[in-house]
Amino acid sequence: MKKYKQFIPIRPQAKERPRATRNGFVYTSKRTRVYEAKIAEAYKGPLFPEDHTFEVCLTFSDEGTQIAITAHKNPEWKASLRGDIDNYVKSILDALNGVAWADDNRITEITVRKL
Repeated sequence: MKKYKQFIPIRPQAKERPRATRNGFVYTSKRTRVYEAKIAEAYKGPLFPEDHTFEVCLTFSDEGTQIAITAHKNPEWKASLRGDIDNYVKSILDALNGVAWADDNRITEITVRKL
């Protein structure tokens, strides 16, 4: 098991929805691309090997984002679900807007696991 922790002093920003041109070309907004590039540049931790699974804890504040990564060597692991975990979360939260709560921007903590 390997652990890495870092605070990135860049104010968090929500990823904007994909945009499309009149010709149907889909792209990520410049604002989102710039933010993601700044986060990637600020990250000073390792690139963990592909035979690991990960626990990631993110804590967002006005001052920046605390990132804690725990990597577990797990070469035999195969997910039964193929999608990215954040996309599963987004689908559920959006579906429950106006049904379970008025707006998912009021959610302050989420614990997610993909098996």
